[in-house]
Amino acid sequence: MRARYLHVLLALSCLLALSSCVFVRGVDRGGVVLVRRSHPAMVKYGADTFEAHKKKYQISHEAKYVEPVARVSERLKQVIVKPEADWEFVIFKDDSANAFALSGGKVGIHTGLFAIIEDDDPRRSDALLAAVLGHEIAHATANHAEGRMYRALIVGALGASLWYGLEESGEAHSEAGVVAFGLLSYLADSLPLSRRQEYESDQIGALYMAKAGYDPRESIELWRRLDKYHTAVGGKELEKPAFLRSHPTNPRRIAALEEFMPTALRYYRPDARHIESTK
Repeated sequence: MRARYLHVLLALSCLLALSSCVFVRGVDRGGVVLVRRSHPAMVKYGADTFEAHKKKYQISHEAKYVEPVARVSERLKQVIVKPEADWEFVIFKDDSANAFALSGGKVGIHTGLFAIIEDDDPRRSDALLAAVLGHEIAHATANHAEGRMYRALIVGALGASLWYGLEESGEAHSEAGVVAFGLLSYLADSLPLSRRQEYESDQIGALYMAKAGYDPRESIELWRRLDKYHTAVGGKELEKPAFLRSHPTNPRRIAALEEFMPTALRYYRPDARHIESTK
């Protein structure tokens, strides 16, 4: 039994050591964004998945949704360098306040989200929409999905090595050691990685907003509104402690954005007629 625990601890130590090497931040303290090129296989997977999603779910062509998305996404695309991306923004008829991005520049927006970003001032509505799209685009430019895939391969390889090591040492219950490693790796690596990616996308999204001429402070307002929405809707996710969530709590996101805002505001040019490239 002692050998089993030693093997688990060794495998977990290797995982945590590799974690620091695999996760490379997509934005530095000065607001410089590192755009990662997606692997062709991930681009194809994103495109295929998006096409399947469009066939499965109803698409909205209502002008009140399509026009602002087209207007805001066009400005955001001008400040993004992602040569392999074939940008596509589609509105899906869904009452949930949600949006998503897939590798290769495929972005889906649910109609329910517009109830959150609606404002008497149309300029503010556009800025709040820019916060949503900027966040989702950031997941694509930072190549987060591919990063999670590589991390999963590492975890799988370490799990297989653990299984082999336990069998070689004659452990009768080697599966218990592998299960323990899987649980620990999920808590110590997978969930923290997902939360880091969310924080990073918030920051990169705020930078994209600022460079496109939208006030990045509206990203904080967006999360305040979403916090009220999530509280009203409720659900099991809100009952989980922070360390068991794949996404940071809304108050922590807001605090992190407030801390990052001086950096984002350095790129804010509300009067600029010509939007500078991020190159």
